[in-house]
Amino acid sequence: MDFSITADQQALIDQAADFARREIAPHVERFERDECFPRELAERMGELGLLGGTVPEAYGGLGLDYVTLSLLLEELAYHDVTAAVIAGWPSCSLGRPLLLYGTEEQKRDYLTPLCQGRKFGAHAVTEPHSGTDIVRRLETTVRRDGDDYVLNGTKTWISNARNADFFLTYGTLDRSLGMRGICAFIVDAGTPGLAMTPIRNKAGSRSQDTAQLYFEDLRVPSRNRLLPEGQGYRSLMCGTEVGRLACSARATGQIRACLDAAVEYAKQREVFGQPIGRYELVQAKIAGMRVGLETSRLLVRHLAWLLDQGAERAQKEASIAKLHTTETLMQCAQDAYQIHGAYGVAEEYKVGRYFRDAKVMQIYDGANEMHQQIIGEWELGYRQPAAARS
Repeated sequence: MDFSITADQQALIDQAADFARREIAPHVERFERDECFPRELAERMGELGLLGGTVPEAYGGLGLDYVTLSLLLEELAYHDVTAAVIAGWPSCSLGRPLLLYGTEEQKRDYLTPLCQGRKFGAHAVTEPHSGTDIVRRLETTVRRDGDDYVLNGTKTWISNARNADFFLTYGTLDRSLGMRGICAFIVDAGTPGLAMTPIRNKAGSRSQDTAQLYFEDLRVPSRNRLLPEGQGYRSLMCGTEVGRLACSARATGQIRACLDAAVEYAKQREVFGQPIGRYELVQAKIAGMRVGLETSRLLVRHLAWLLDQGAERAQKEASIAKLHTTETLMQCAQDAYQIHGAYGVAEEYKVGRYFRDAKVMQIYDGANEMHQQIIGEWELGYRQPAAARS
């Protein structure tokens, strides 16, 4: 495994860092208060090519490898997690199904403008009574009516809902069929029967606008179906490992932010006549952050390298990376907050935001308890590669 960075990779990372430092970082606290990442800023990211990710150039993307994608997302997340989330969507659970299973018309109308920042979308999966176990408890219903499908149901915790021009969503023809009853659809914003309620005043991920969606006799033309009837499960799962890679890369960027904030403050703040960085307990916290950053980077690079080698699924490695990076981030955010003392609650010092966002990252892209179970089942031999099961 070669984790060295090429000149082209470094140039893209430098471009992302410069853009984030100049145009995003000075305004993040305002985005937090407004509870929304400005659409015009996301469009600007598209113009600069920061949204194209791993999507081939033929469909408006950059054609990046996964190692470069992870480096890009880490750099953006260092300044703002929401910017990194937006940059990852075309490569992950929103854009990847369109790339793998979309018709040429669907790619032209949705994937290409998504990569270019001309259209925005949202992945509408989670429901009020299901998240991790969405396949078994999917409640949104689908029925065929002529050339249309009619959807009824509710989706919740849907990120980017208010900015979205379209939604990639799922329903079931028959719950008794399990995964074989799932259908995937592209739903245009503004379609009659689609309504939403914003979810406001969240504890974390405040600038990532979130909403609950309601489908009431919502009609979707058959041309907007992704994959044949009953095969939507393939769309639902195809971006799983890439999504966990992206989450892990974002967590790594935030670990680095926590470390830099803690080091800067520990050098400046004096207690009993010397900087607090001179005290061993503070040094121990900072040393833990550095170790956590290095181990997280290695796990993220390893997962990205596996995907670049053509691994169709890297489930165990994705769970290991996601679990480790987000647990490490939570500890680093807590330690950075503690080092700042009372100033940890002050908006100008950022570590309060890091702490709030860290908790959220332990939950999405699969709650960490689920990842512990996945890793344990692999080690115990309860899970096997698909080739071994066939």
